[in-house]
Amino acid sequence: MDTAKNQITPTIKEQILKVRDTAETNMFDFHAVMYIANREGWYELVDYLSDRKNWPEYNNFIITGNTKGA
Repeated sequence: MDTAKNQITPTIKEQILKVRDTAETNMFDFHAVMYIANREGWYELVDYLSDRKNWPEYNNFIITGNTKGA
């Protein structure tokens, strides 16, 4: 079974929350989240979401606020 290459670090968690605080997109729109993060220079989040294997953990964080690595 393939697993995600990354976990949500404190830096990535902070960047997710910053994107959320912009209120520009639905947080389940991965491409829009990556666009905003890239525009703002939050490259750790862009790198994290560029690997689809990380999407389930990201979804879990968005829904529950829980992370495995942060």
